[in-house]
Amino acid sequence: MVIKQEKENLINLLKANQVIKFGKFTLSSGRESDYYVDMKKAITDPQILSQVAKIISHLVSDDDIDLVAGPALGAVPIATAVALNSGIPMLMVRKEKKDYGTSQLIEGELKEGNKVIVVEDVTTTGNSLLKAVKAVQDNGGIVERTFVVVDREEGAVEELKKEGIILEPLVSIGDFK
Repeated sequence: MVIKQEKENLINLLKANQVIKFGKFTLSSGRESDYYVDMKKAITDPQILSQVAKIISHLVSDDDIDLVAGPALGAVPIATAVALNSGIPMLMVRKEKKDYGTSQLIEGELKEGNKVIVVEDVTTTGNSLLKAVKAVQDNGGIVERTFVVVDREEGAVEELKKEGIILEPLVSIGDFK
């Protein structure tokens, strides 16, 4: 299967660029972990971004998708790459509304009933992805699918499933152990 080979290529790129680091790390939550997923390193690399965009574009090529959305900051380059690769317009979902300018939570043209995919760089619990999904839904969008480049396998898939959302990881931390 073509997609299996593309995912293998992605895993090899992530390994070659040392995106997954093993050792002792303190995560943003304050929790200790024996590995760190350096997604900023991944999303700033054109070869990795291109591979991610190729996979996601292929996965949704038979779907009737209107928009690809990415929560700020990490997923915006991914959404941009997918938009460029697929020709599907994109949305940027802010963490919170700004109190100046247009005061929009979502930047881009989201219309009532638009079918949207939401992409994320890395998931642990899935909370930030869930916030982005809810923002799209609260603004009239229909979230068809959600994708994450790397799932840490710490509950995100299960948490999103409780909300009726299927999370599709491109790769999981288990692919690196």
